[in-house]
Amino acid sequence: MKFYAKGKLLLTAEYAVLGGAKALALPTKLGQSLEITETTSGIITWKSVDVNGQLWYENSFDIKTFAPQQQNDAIGQRLQQHFLAINEVNPTLLVDTDGLLFVSALEFDRNWGLGSSSTLVSLLAQWSEVNPYVLLQKVFGGSGYDIACATAEGALLYERTNAIHPTVTAVDFNPSFKDQLFFVYLNQKQDSQQAVAAFDSGMLTPQKMNIINGLTQSFLVNLTLVDFQDLMTQHEAIIASLINTTPIQKRLFNDYPGIIKSLGAWGGDFILACGAVDTPNYFAQKGYNTCLTYQTLIDN
Repeated sequence: MKFYAKGKLLLTAEYAVLGGAKALALPTKLGQSLEITETTSGIITWKSVDVNGQLWYENSFDIKTFAPQQQNDAIGQRLQQHFLAINEVNPTLLVDTDGLLFVSALEFDRNWGLGSSSTLVSLLAQWSEVNPYVLLQKVFGGSGYDIACATAEGALLYERTNAIHPTVTAVDFNPSFKDQLFFVYLNQKQDSQQAVAAFDSGMLTPQKMNIINGLTQSFLVNLTLVDFQDLMTQHEAIIASLINTTPIQKRLFNDYPGIIKSLGAWGGDFILACGAVDTPNYFAQKGYNTCLTYQTLIDN
């Protein structure tokens, strides 16, 4: 059996999506696959392969208790949590199983924050036929927009109307100036769980919710480049007020001639830079060498 899940980028409503704001999210071309083979080993064997095809993680688990063979291992403990949650929801899944080999393979650098965790949740949910949002809440928590992206065909509007049955709507997001949109990796991975835990939902007033919802809808209109950049600036300002943090452009890239917007948890992972074709050179000179075009990461 083989399953596939796409990575994700959150274009609007970062943090606010947790409180039910409408968010525009983009599944990425790059994702993660999971191949599962039945064995007679009497155990569950797990192997993870990175983007270069190199084995970077391996462990074995008891087929009844799911206890990892390597005990002092955060990844093993997290995988055990997944198996326990799956078994709780679907207790007959492994009743007649003599052994399993799981091999996961990433298509992107696992430090990039494109969804190594969310794609894994989706893959295990696909295999076990468990609601992926249920599995997410049992293991990680979070808004769930990344779970929606994992199996989406294209851009989507995500609304956390219900933690395990959110509202997901396919939308047309195809800016005419996408050759001027770049995704820049900030050389550090953000811990999404910490960002979720640190967010004070009390700061999301009805007024701010309405502003963010309006901005999200505005991104879907047939915009000019100037209008798009204005929306980016407005969105950065409202989220900055929500989490009491200075926008990334003011902090690190004040001399950038275009407009920059954070994506997802602020301070790490990817940002969206809107500018001229020499944008990659600007960021490379500042030590940020991963600058991906819209076509490379999003456009199918």
